[in-house]
This record gives sequence, C-alpha cells and structure tokens, in this order.
Amino acid sequence: MSFVKEVEGVYRLKVPFEDLYTSVFLILTEQGNVLVDSATYVSDVDNYITPALKEMGLSITDIHYLVLTHKHGDHVGGKNRILELAPSIKIVQEIPLIALKGLTVYEMKGHTLDCIGVLDIQSGTLISGDGLQGAGVGKYRCSLKSNEEYIKTIERIRQDKRIENILFSHAYEPWDKDGVFGREEVERCLLDCIKYIKGEI
Repeated sequence: MSFVKEVEGVYRLKVPFEDLYTSVFLILTEQGNVLVDSATYVSDVDNYITPALKEMGLSITDIHYLVLTHKHGDHVGGKNRILELAPSIKIVQEIPLIALKGLTVYEMKGHTLDCIGVLDIQSGTLISGDGLQGAGVGKYRCSLKSNEEYIKTIERIRQDKRIENILFSHAYEPWDKDGVFGREEVERCLLDCIKYIKGEI
C-alpha cells in the first residue's frame, strides 16, 4: 500500500476496510505536513500508514496536523496510535483554521453534524471525507444525520468557485469513483447529491 498522488501536493492511501477501503490523505506543504483521517484500527497505523509514509521519505513525526473528518471508526481508529508515536501532532476535529498557508478547514455537516473537510487552495482540491456521498455506499447508503444541513453544505460548495476537485474517502455511488476532477464534473457531482436527497434519482 502506497500513497498515490491525486493532485500536486495531495496523496491518497487506500487502507483495507471490510469489503471496501477507507482513505488516508497526505498533504505536503512548505510549512508542514498534514494527514487527513487515520484509518480504522491501531494496526492500520503500523501496517499501512507508517510504511507508506516511509516510502515518501517521511515518518509519523514529520506530520504536523492530523485532521479527522468525523468520528466514525473507519476515520478515527488510528488516532491514538499516531499520538502515541508522535505526541506533538495537533489534532483538528473542528473548524479552527490550520495555521498552514493555503489550507482551510471546511464545515461539511450532513452525513454527521461534526463532518469537516480540508480545502487545499493551491490545487483547488476539497478532501470531503464522507461529507459528500451521492447515493451512499453499501450499508452506509445515505446514512445522513441531517438532510437539511447536507443540502446547505452542497450549496456552499457549489458557490465556492475555488473548488476544482473533490476527493472522497470511498468510491461512492452513483459515480463508482473516489474523486471528481474539473469544475464541470464537480458541479454534476453536487447536483447528483441534491437530486438523490430530494428523491429525484
């Protein structure tokens, strides 16, 4: 398992999870490095995340921030092990700004009321975690806490013209892929999300 480049400075590691996978993202910046999410189990840190970082010439202690997109187990399971290995890492679970130029924590209520994402302004890439789901996936199909908040989130993203790409944590229906690239594809994705919630798909 290796980190694979999605856009300049942003990489994805697919960690096995049940019959699919969950994603851990690595963002490299001149001011510091960021992990987004921590997979499902303590063992995922030792078996997947640490070796993948080593391939990139990094260790856990080279990570400055760990952003947790929400509190579901397949996103936060490795947090305590990461803190054990690197106690100085700053954990971000809410909306305060990351003190790194070009990155913004993005509120994404809907799937859960604590969902956040990370916007890499330079590449125009929003890492959405489970914050955008289309028709959902497997047993998590459309497991939205608040449809109203979800639609607000989608409309906020539609209005934010900085967003050129969106990276999801899993390959969601109806797209069967884990990211959309280019403003036109982003717009189609967001409209699909709204249509599904409104029962139009």
